[in-house]
Amino acid sequence: MPAQAWVTLVIGLIATIGVIVTWQQKNSADRRSEWWRRTTWACERTFSDSDVEAELGWRVLETLVGSKLVTRSDSDLVQVIAEQGAAGVRDNGEDVHGDDRST
Repeated sequence: MPAQAWVTLVIGLIATIGVIVTWQQKNSADRRSEWWRRTTWACERTFSDSDVEAELGWRVLETLVGSKLVTRSDSDLVQVIAEQGAAGVRDNGEDVHGDDRST
């Protein structure tokens, strides 16, 4: 096999590897973007006036935090949101703004 054929083969293999790596990075970025979109949706539900929607939001957040896509900082961020949500509702059913959520 002549040297020119080897060079062509090596360059072709390098290009193929480059395409595969780029595709994997794009796929990962797209999946993380979708994870964030779903997390945003769930966070919006957790602060809903409807108890049913709030419960749904918390359940979805719980599921999303268990995903393989979540990073440590993502998990910490969701934890802060959960703590803020828990602190926002007092034992007597009023949130920090004085709205009665028990009705």
